[in-house]
Amino acid sequence: MSSPIHFIPYSMNPLAELAERVLSDHADALPRLETARILLPESQAASRLRQQLLAQAATRGHSALLGPQILGWRQWLQGFNQGLPALASDQRRELILVEALRQYPNLYGEGNLWALADSLLSLFDELGCEQIQLPEAPQVFLQRLEKGYGLGKRHPALEREAELVHTLWHAWHRELHERGLVDRHNRHLLQLSASLQQPLQVNCYLLAPLKLSIAEHQWLTRISEQPGVHLLIQGQASHYACQREYHPQHPLQLLSTALAQSLPEAPADPYSRLLDTIFDADATQDNPLATRARDFAQAHPHSPAQERLTLFAANSGEEEAQAISLQVRRWLLAGHTRIGIVTENRRLARRVRALLERAGISLQDAAGWALSTTSAAAVVERWLQCVEEDFPHVALLDLLKSPLVFATQDRQGHLNTVYRLQHDLIEHEQIGSGLQRYQHHLSLRQKRLPAPLAEELQGLAQLLQQLEQAAAPLIPLRTSGPLPASRLLGGLLDSLQALDLLDSLAQDAAGQRLLDEIQQMQQAAEQEAIEMDWLAFRSWLGRTWERFHFQPPSSGLGVELMGLGQTALAHFDGLIIAGMEREFLPGGSAGTPFFNDAVRQELGLPGADSQMSHRFADFRRLLEAAPRILLSYRQQEGDETITPSPWLEAIRAFHQLGWGHGCEDTGLAPLLQDPAVQVVQTHEPAPQPVPMPTPSLPAEMLPRRYSSSAYQLLLNCPYQFFAARGLRLAPPEEIRESLEKSDFGERVHECLQAFHSPVEGLPEPFTGPLDEKRRDQAIERMMQISEAVFATDLEDNFLHRGWLQRWQASIPAYIDWQMAHAEQWQVQSVEQQAVCALTEQLGLHGRLDRIDSDGEHLAIIDYKTGNVPKRDEVESGEAIQLPFYALLKQDTSLPVAEVSYLGIDQKSGVRQPLRLEDKTLHSLSSAIATRLIELDAAMQAGAGLPAWGDEKTCEYCPMDGLCRRAMWGQ
Repeated sequence: MSSPIHFIPYSMNPLAELAERVLSDHADALPRLETARILLPESQAASRLRQQLLAQAATRGHSALLGPQILGWRQWLQGFNQGLPALASDQRRELILVEALRQYPNLYGEGNLWALADSLLSLFDELGCEQIQLPEAPQVFLQRLEKGYGLGKRHPALEREAELVHTLWHAWHRELHERGLVDRHNRHLLQLSASLQQPLQVNCYLLAPLKLSIAEHQWLTRISEQPGVHLLIQGQASHYACQREYHPQHPLQLLSTALAQSLPEAPADPYSRLLDTIFDADATQDNPLATRARDFAQAHPHSPAQERLTLFAANSGEEEAQAISLQVRRWLLAGHTRIGIVTENRRLARRVRALLERAGISLQDAAGWALSTTSAAAVVERWLQCVEEDFPHVALLDLLKSPLVFATQDRQGHLNTVYRLQHDLIEHEQIGSGLQRYQHHLSLRQKRLPAPLAEELQGLAQLLQQLEQAAAPLIPLRTSGPLPASRLLGGLLDSLQALDLLDSLAQDAAGQRLLDEIQQMQQAAEQEAIEMDWLAFRSWLGRTWERFHFQPPSSGLGVELMGLGQTALAHFDGLIIAGMEREFLPGGSAGTPFFNDAVRQELGLPGADSQMSHRFADFRRLLEAAPRILLSYRQQEGDETITPSPWLEAIRAFHQLGWGHGCEDTGLAPLLQDPAVQVVQTHEPAPQPVPMPTPSLPAEMLPRRYSSSAYQLLLNCPYQFFAARGLRLAPPEEIRESLEKSDFGERVHECLQAFHSPVEGLPEPFTGPLDEKRRDQAIERMMQISEAVFATDLEDNFLHRGWLQRWQASIPAYIDWQMAHAEQWQVQSVEQQAVCALTEQLGLHGRLDRIDSDGEHLAIIDYKTGNVPKRDEVESGEAIQLPFYALLKQDTSLPVAEVSYLGIDQKSGVRQPLRLEDKTLHSLSSAIATRLIELDAAMQAGAGLPAWGDEKTCEYCPMDGLCRRAMWGQ
């Protein structure tokens, strides 16, 4: 009688072998397979197994099959729940543990309850999985920990750790018992036991995973003894004995020992023997890697890995993703339909997915991604951010532009309303946050506008009102102290309903998954009368979305993207194992913050070597899971050198020592530099090299009046003048959530204007003589004006008080300067608009900060809170602001005697760092006027406006994406 236990070599497709065995065993009954049941480690492989069954049945003359029943192993065990205690859901057991923790505040101190509960549950899961019970007596448990740590005497930190774990373990299980509940691990153990009490009644084929607990090993042993059971295991003997835990053969040896089954003879395949030789971790010093490599190469002059296993070293994560995408496309073009990409680097996985989808290649993602990273979770998170931070404009606009929000409304009309919010209120009025502020400024704007235009903003008013109504269920919950968790969740759902979000989420695959978790949380909250404040609720919500994953619907195509843990039944035409760096492979051991490796083994938990051996076994199996394999990794990222995986290093070093090269792929790197292999989504010809642009403006588009900034722009970069002034292009105005230096300068200008002349809404200006007797009064008045000018900024952000204090520190120095200046010059006007005609068709215009008079001459002053142009730039005509201002007042009754900058700075005080007078002033003014007339005439005649490419001007140019300076000549 043949053994019911069958081993499948790594090189064979386990699903194909399983299908062949099932069909062979039931050859006389085909196409009927109702008497067969197949249990898989993961239910997701069922569709692939059906394809194998149908394909092999077709070769036997059967186009269809009746049966068999195909289930996931754990899915099948769910049928043995009758009479078992109820299961505590993940959300409910977390609430139970948090409530238990609250009963022992002395154990956790000021720690985060939810983070501690998460760590404890991970530990309790490990203990439950291995059927480990903690002793009733705390002292016995403490002694076991002391033995594990190797301590000769008691340590306070160890005692606290022991007390925390022991107390909470028993409290948690006591709470579960009182509620008649079990956790999923104990439920699983009960299901295993119950399944052995009933005869199977059908032929049962079980594909066993290698990662099993002690209880599962025992269950496999007993169920394999039942008649009609066929146990299939993918594994093979190694050419070298495994003597320690950190070895790819260790999990298979544990299973074969539990089953009392000898492993079949190791395959004679040279490639398999090569891999066993590389990973012979038990080799002694007498047989090191170099010796093994030399001996193997002598026996096999042609490497068995040649043409089958290659390594690619990328210089960045982006280059690695590009290489993976390219290799997948090469294999598809070569006719290889079943391709796998295995990586633990989820960032790399997302980038690869994007690149392949750009190329029109869809993927099946077996690993999925955390719910928190989905667009569904992002829109809910944005909404909660709006409620918590009083609708900051970035979060608000992101929310309103999502297609999930207000989905039942006319989409184009909604987007038009959001456009009005962004441009009319947020950008034009510079309102960065505050729902009431949005509404207030909208009301003021409607009053200023004519009735027809004001009516057009009514839709915006309705939108703001809808947001206010949607936030109403949540706002009181944030500040009301601890509340039942069910009420907090109810408020969240009511709020989402008011945004039309619930229906939208239900129609989105990731959104429905999100709602399922919220529903599970709601059920748990109703079952456990736990209270929490808003901060705890947000922590619970966030941790739930991080802990649970969304897996997109399968596309049915051949390219699969998966993590190492999803590869149990994988077999491919081509395989890429990506992100082969120490950080990811082997990566860190999964565990909890409690106990070191020695203590874990003392308690009966698997140590780090045991955990890593399962990952090592998966990797070793994958190296034979395809006839062509690429291992990719980053050598560096920016300036950081990346440490490769020791598994990859062993392969490369062995091959280098044996055959003089490390299996490096020599074809991908040159192809990545070839533009012909790049994916472009266009049928247009490739763009030609970009020259330095030199456009010209039609005469009718040239300005007829120039400001000093427009003239200066024309001199700095004619192309920037062409784009900004001629085409009237400008980047969107940023909403500054904090004051910048330019904003500070505007506030100082306003303070000085209000000090010397009336400004509506600000305190009265200082009048009368300014001398030593009235100095303090002048300072006080300037302080009052400054507080009023900065009031709105302080309302937006209290940190803006630093800018106010910076200006206030300069006020005494300004008053002192004004007293000395007033001995000759008196303020004539401030913030004055001025115009000047150069020719009949060309003029100047601008705003002068301040004009003083001594009765015979004028002095023009420009306030500067920032950098001042250098004298040589001014006198050479490159910085034209001061002589330009003199031109604006050349037609007045009093001549301009001087033009100067007044520098106002907290450190250097108040001073006039640059002044133009007399002949120098008039010579420069005449020269810049003549130059502008000549430039205008040339532009009228069609002269080009080149982009200079000047480093200083280009550094802050908003038009760099238009002139494409970086692409000139490429």
